[in-house]
Amino acid sequence: MSIMIRDLLEKIEKSDLLDFLEDYMKRDPKLEDALRVRFMEPEIHDELRKISNKIDIALDEATDYRDRRSWGYINVDTSDISYEINQRAEQGHIKLAFAALETLYLKLLDTFEFQEECEISDEAESCLKQMAEVADKATEPSDQTYIYEQCIKLAGSDNGKDYGADYEDRLLEIAARFVTQKNREKIEEALIRLESEWRAEVFILIHLSIIQRLDGKKAADAYIASNLKYPKVREIAYDAAVKKKDYKEAERLCNDALTGQTGRDALTWLYKLFTIYESTDDSIKMADIAERVLFQGDLAYYGKLKNLSIKSNRWQEMYPELLDKCSKKLSYPQYMTILKTENEYKLLLEQVRLHPETVYTYGATLAPNFKKEVREIFLTKINLEAEKAYGRESYQFVCNHIKLFGGAGYAADAADLTVNYKERYKRKPAFVDELNKIGTYKK
Repeated sequence: MSIMIRDLLEKIEKSDLLDFLEDYMKRDPKLEDALRVRFMEPEIHDELRKISNKIDIALDEATDYRDRRSWGYINVDTSDISYEINQRAEQGHIKLAFAALETLYLKLLDTFEFQEECEISDEAESCLKQMAEVADKATEPSDQTYIYEQCIKLAGSDNGKDYGADYEDRLLEIAARFVTQKNREKIEEALIRLESEWRAEVFILIHLSIIQRLDGKKAADAYIASNLKYPKVREIAYDAAVKKKDYKEAERLCNDALTGQTGRDALTWLYKLFTIYESTDDSIKMADIAERVLFQGDLAYYGKLKNLSIKSNRWQEMYPELLDKCSKKLSYPQYMTILKTENEYKLLLEQVRLHPETVYTYGATLAPNFKKEVREIFLTKINLEAEKAYGRESYQFVCNHIKLFGGAGYAADAADLTVNYKERYKRKPAFVDELNKIGTYKK
């Protein structure tokens, strides 16, 4: 509030200010809501009824499918409701805030039947996030117990399940914060009942958090050791081994994980192995892992491998064989990137001949050494594109390539080609218009 407004309020008679506020609240219910939230001790049932009505109004268009004019994306806005709930949480009314979020959550799930893939799911995600934030503020045992029991209850709800509302894990993660030896049975029963094969890992992690909280480190370590087939559990074990500087165990965990794995899953553990060997200064194993990572497609490790080989005086010896492997194991764009890095222009030209579209990328690099050859590739490629071009977008495509041709050191040729095309394609005024935009090349 500005100083001027505060001075004004202090000058107004109390009765006049009250009359003004009372009259204004009749026209703007939000002011009344703000005053109630700020200054009144809430009566939970009345407040929940009011919030429920507000939610119904916010979701009315999404849920009343009979009056919908068309299907598709709907803009659902529950930000005012979320703000009010947050205000209650800030004031310490944790149970009310969480109960309000339950109401919002369940009503959002009800709309999945009609909305499926739309903003309703975004709002549900936001609601779950806010639940977790409210739970963070819960310090009273009664509030913690309420959140614990309600999260387990909500996790068992069938609302929205046929339409992708699989949020049980998020709810049980919140509940696990308030698990005790006395109430432990409830959440463990829920974990067993709700666990599914495709989400087994997340439920294992929730169970682990319970064991860590209630049973101590020894029990948690045993549970981790018995569930290493789950990547995130194995990562926990890996992090623990690295923290203890037990690099042999960390290496074992990586190598076991790599058995039978390829692609992104393999890369995760190869990166970790490389880190281990960096820590132990094992350059030979670092070079081996760098090569494996390179051939999984991470070109950054080409430089690492080269630097390691130079330090060990092996680069000249291994370079020809490595380049040959790159030609066979990497995609041609990746291989060409390495050829450019190593100034292997003759081999790069061979690749451009095999993949003429790459002349737009490498033409300027190759032109100083292979002027005639690169010119022919440019002209052949551009002429083919011009013959097939139809529509302004494709004409712009051709003209952009003419610009690249000129910029690669062939300004005179590009200028001649532009003049030639204006005559050849004079019956395509849009094409001529785009050609005119290229500008004039100095011969």
